Parts: sequence; C-alpha cells; structure tokens
Amino acid sequence: MRGVLVSLLLWLLGFGASTFGAQATAERSAAEYVEEVQQLLRDAGRADLAEKEAAAMRERARTLARQYAARLRGKNLDRAERLQLGYLYYLADDVENLVAVFRDLLNDRALSEEDRQRLRLYLIEKYCESGRLAEAESERAALSPHAFNAREMRAAAAMYLAIAYTRAGQLERALQEQERAYEAARESGLVPLTWKAARALAELYLALGKGEQSRALLLRLKEELQRQLPWAEGETLQMLTRTISQIQSTLAQLELIGKPAPEITVVKWIEESPVRLADLRGRVVALEFWAAWCPDCRGLIPHVRAWATRYEPDGLKVLAVTRYYGFNGREVGRASKEEEERFLAEFKRLRELPYGTAIDDGQRSFDTYHVTWVPTIAIIDRTGRVRYIFTWNENPSLCEWMITQVLSERS
Repeated sequence: MRGVLVSLLLWLLGFGASTFGAQATAERSAAEYVEEVQQLLRDAGRADLAEKEAAAMRERARTLARQYAARLRGKNLDRAERLQLGYLYYLADDVENLVAVFRDLLNDRALSEEDRQRLRLYLIEKYCESGRLAEAESERAALSPHAFNAREMRAAAAMYLAIAYTRAGQLERALQEQERAYEAARESGLVPLTWKAARALAELYLALGKGEQSRALLLRLKEELQRQLPWAEGETLQMLTRTISQIQSTLAQLELIGKPAPEITVVKWIEESPVRLADLRGRVVALEFWAAWCPDCRGLIPHVRAWATRYEPDGLKVLAVTRYYGFNGREVGRASKEEEERFLAEFKRLRELPYGTAIDDGQRSFDTYHVTWVPTIAIIDRTGRVRYIFTWNENPSLCEWMITQVLSERS
C-alpha cells in the first residue's frame, strides 16, 4: 500500500549521507545493505514477474533486511549508520526494533528538529500500518509546529491516519484526518502535496454522501491555482497547468455520479468474454482503467484480485480496461499491438488474475470517463448508474468500502 505516499515520504524525508554525515568506510556500509534490499524490492515490482516469484523476492528482501540489521546491531554506529539500521528494520517490517532504534535517535540532542520530525513520521506510518492508532496519535502530537518542515509532516501524518481509520471502518474519523491533511498541505504551499490531499478528501466527501462539498473543494483549489498562473514559468507553470487539468477531469467525473454509466468502446478482449455494460444490469461493476506499466496499478492488483474473488458471489463483476501503450513487460513503446496483446495475456497468468482485460478503442473509454490518472475505478450499481469513482490514493480500503456499500443495495 505504499506507492505514492512512500515516494512522498522519500521526497519529504531526504535522509542520507548529506543529512547525517559521511558513511563509515567499513567493508560493507549500512547504506550498502539498505541499497541491496531496496534494489531487490524494486526488482520484485517488475511487470514481467510471476506473482509467486515476486512474493518470494519481497520475502527475501525482508529476510536480508533482518539479517543485515542483526550484523549492525550492537556495533558502535554513528548517527548515519543508526538511521540506516532503523531503515533496515523498516524494510523488514520489524516495528518493535524500528521503534527502539528511532527512539534512541530521538534522544540524540544533536539531531536537528527537522530530522526529528522525519523520524516521527516513520513511526507514525508504521504504527498506522499495524493498527496501533493510539500510538500514532501520540507520535503525531509530538510533532513540532515550529520546525521548517512542520506543515508537510502534519499533512503526511494526517494522511496516514486517514488511511488507517478508513481501514478500521471509521470513515467520519478518516474524513476529519483528511481535512487536517488538506489544510496543512495548503499551508505548505506545495502544489503536488496539496492536490494529493485534496483528491483524497474529495473522494471521502463523496463516499459519505457529501458530493457538493467535494465539488466545492475542487473548484476552490482550481481557482487558487489559476490565480498563480500569471506569475509562473518553466517547470512551475507546467506543474500548475497539469494539476489544474487533473482537477478539471475530476470535476467532470463528479458529473457522472448518479447518471447512467457510458458504454465502453473495446477493440480487443484479452482473456475475457466480450460484454457490454448494458449486459451487466443486475450486477455491480468495478470498471477499472489501468496500465500494465503502471506501478500503482500493479500495487492495487492484490486488492482488486481479492475483491473479484470475495465479492463475486454477491454480484460483483470486475471489468478491466487498458489501451495500447506498446508495453512489452519492460519498456513502453517497444511492442507491436500483437506483442502487447500476448504480454497482457501472459500478465493475467503471471499475476493469477481471475479476470481479463479489454483494450480501449484508442482512448475513447478513458476520455468518456475523464481518466487522466491510472488506476481509476468507476463503481456502477445494479441499475447501471455510476455511484463512485476512485482514483488511486493509497487507500484501497476506501474503494472496497464503496464496493460493499453498492453491493448491499438491491435494485
């Protein structure tokens, strides 16, 4: 479930030799151990691996992280190496030892306030993942409001808590946390962080029947960003323009809610029986727009696969739609249509998917559903109306909640 938030964390944290000083010149440094484990995890994320092979690589990475941490534990480590030791425990999902190492680092008076904040965020993340929400709340309360990175840390911490409360089925509490995340992100002035928090908040509003608040939130953010355009240039201008376009697409998706689901346009079915949405009346459809090259899409696959199996007896149909990208399993733009079709069929077997995929006619279906970000899932009720649209925000529990809500209804 890490995907984008982990990328955000790495960007926010900026840990490394430059932060904590030069690495020790041992036969193998702590940083080298970390890099080996990270590389193994990167390799496990490849699109052309079988599910069991990828799972074995991830378990191997956790085992190595534990072994390397054991080699370092008890040695006279400098601050940088102690951080790397803690990060090895992070990669090993060893929460207790992670806490012990980071608690020790937090007692180091030479540690800067900003770095202290970052360590606390690691703890909040792991507490949330393991369901220890009271400890996560306590750690969040210890974040300093005066540190240089205070707003970013508050936003990230609240997003972790929102995801954890969603997983616990406490959506009103999750909404409160996501509202806090959005306000902190806005105060930070960081547009990507603000848009990420806003999109997640808009989806929670929608899930709780507050569609007008979702729309108002997005319109307000769009106007705020548009006011910055006359003074922006270069990469900043491109970022603002791209974000405004994504907000506009999200607003267009909101207009689909409650209306009959537009039909998809398909030129090829891969390991899936041809079907129209109109043929699926009486069932709940999770219409996923995805791409095999997309790491976030692959990260969502275990959840979608589980939903397809778990809820099929209740009437759920997962219908996946992609388009031609020229993806051969390693690179985009390298495969012919026939080669890509063969890879998609192989991908279904590699990932043990209980559903196949449809290939869009160009990207007409993507455009009809205003999809500018994959994965995106439109949830269609038994009468054929669009009820929710979920865009990957590292909170798959919210999408599952949406699915179960619609499944519980009877047409």
